[in-house]
Amino acid sequence: LLDLQAPSLISPAPRAMEKVVRRDSQVGLHGRTLQLFELAQPEIVHFEGIEGAEQKRQHREFMKKYPDFAALDHLRESEYSQLDATIDPESGGLKLPEIYLDYTGAMQGGRSHILQTAQLVTSLALGNPHSSSQTSMKSTGWVHKAEEAVLRHLNTTVDQYQVIWTANASGASRLMAQYYNFGKPLSGGALAICADNHNSVHGIREAALERGADVSYIPVDGKTLHVDATKFDAILSGNFKAGVPYVSARKVRGHKFSHLITGSSAAGGNKLLAYPAQSNVSGVKHSLNWIGKAQAQGWDVFLDAAAFLPSNSLDLSLHQPDFISMSFYKLFGHPTGVGALVVRQDKAHMLLRKEGWFAGGTIAFNTVAGFGADREKAHEMAPGKDRFEEGTVNYSNFIGVKCGLDYLKRINDAGARFRAGLDGQKWEPSPVNDMNTITLRVRQLTNFLLEELNGLMYPSGQKLVQIYGRSLINDTQRGGTIPINVMDDQGDFVPYGLIEEMANRHHISIRTGCFCNPGIHEAYNFLSVAEVGQVMGLMPDHLRQTDSTHTQWELNRQLDNPKKMLGCIRISVGFPTNFNDVYRFMVFMKGLLGVDWKAKVAQFKDRIDGIATRGPSVRASLTQQVACADALIDRGETLRI
Repeated sequence: LLDLQAPSLISPAPRAMEKVVRRDSQVGLHGRTLQLFELAQPEIVHFEGIEGAEQKRQHREFMKKYPDFAALDHLRESEYSQLDATIDPESGGLKLPEIYLDYTGAMQGGRSHILQTAQLVTSLALGNPHSSSQTSMKSTGWVHKAEEAVLRHLNTTVDQYQVIWTANASGASRLMAQYYNFGKPLSGGALAICADNHNSVHGIREAALERGADVSYIPVDGKTLHVDATKFDAILSGNFKAGVPYVSARKVRGHKFSHLITGSSAAGGNKLLAYPAQSNVSGVKHSLNWIGKAQAQGWDVFLDAAAFLPSNSLDLSLHQPDFISMSFYKLFGHPTGVGALVVRQDKAHMLLRKEGWFAGGTIAFNTVAGFGADREKAHEMAPGKDRFEEGTVNYSNFIGVKCGLDYLKRINDAGARFRAGLDGQKWEPSPVNDMNTITLRVRQLTNFLLEELNGLMYPSGQKLVQIYGRSLINDTQRGGTIPINVMDDQGDFVPYGLIEEMANRHHISIRTGCFCNPGIHEAYNFLSVAEVGQVMGLMPDHLRQTDSTHTQWELNRQLDNPKKMLGCIRISVGFPTNFNDVYRFMVFMKGLLGVDWKAKVAQFKDRIDGIATRGPSVRASLTQQVACADALIDRGETLRI
């Protein structure tokens, strides 16, 4: 069940039924094997007629160019059959293939990983880890196993780094906002933050200003979507005003600086650089060399690794950021709701939590009666990382984290063994989790998409697709994420929400919107601070407070420029993606060349405008409409453009 050998070494036939069993010495007194549960293996449906001559020809060319792509192809049927056409085990009806292209949003869960996790969870008696009972200590043991697995995956040890558990990467950013010590207010503390960042990282700016630290934004180039190197160097060297924008804490009027967690003993201000290892929108991989460069100039570095880790190795023996955020569902799909802030041991003191609200698990001591006698001594925060983990940690899901990281290691080892065989070399297992097989597979799929998307043109010569950023082939400085917008034959943008609706009808999962990263969209539209301020001022208050879809729609309407579009379509691939996925997506995209966009866009705008004026029930109404529309779709139509 857990053997993920490459197909050249072992190619097991799919089984109709998998039985997960265990021998229980307490219940099975006579040595009987107890069957815990049965899980039906989905029956794969192969559509021989779908794969036409052109698809087969392109697939042959693709495999000729990238022979090592086959290293992980076998996983699709054995591990990710939920994405392919199957017979529904409950209804017996046909479940059509899902062309899933939102791996930056979430990874799909692998079958053997989930089964192994389920087997362990159902065979272990676990207790609340805030105790010393047998069941509690077993839970604590799994917490430690998960911590060790995380550090091993990053090629480091507990001597160098510690793992603070959170709900997700955003939770890690929240800890940075709440507890990073910027020093005394107005004493030179600063936050240098890349314009290309997730909103959870942007949110740190509010905490920085609140504590008297300046905020300086590092701009990105609108054409390449890479950081402006000149501005970056200037800000690191202390010229905070080089930021675009730059906000001085001294100019925050009518504000009393928070002294709750500022280091009153600090001689001066502390400086924090926050940037993503990989953009969650453009796919740009920002240089890990910035870490050492910034640290040499007195900066602490907070690295958002959430979009980077699913298809890349982060080796902390080579680069040592002070703080790292991550979400595990982005790496292996399951479990959700578990993330981490990984902190360098010698920088842990920069996270201060001395006063304010506290909870179980975060304190070593608390008294009710003593609160009346001496408030200052009535409670004491727990030592080390425990003071940041509020309440009971998600201990049963740490089994899934440990199993998931082991699962990735097996996948990468299988791929490395396959590639070594192609080169006629002997494979030696690596002690660290080398993600190179996944990195290469994602790059090869991205190459195909970039080449095909760039070739889509109307008869007039007008391109169908605007690709943002560089579209170089074999670009080692980008991941498997491609931001695009569709244009009509006049070069005007088609609303991305309309494209998503059309894709949904063909069982294609893409992502549209701003993806919690406004800076990147403002950059590729070359919008100035003044322009964005003007657009914000024109927005009605009731639309500023509605859901993000209609807020983005209203921003684009106020922008009133058919050649600019705030927000886009994000296509992202992962290692479960196969050639059929990207080929069928391109069939869908080619079909868009024959659409009457003038009529289609007019209908879409009328519908969105009508929904936006209905008040508080917008979301419920829209959800019902989508559900009804989905129920009425003729499933036979999904295979036609």
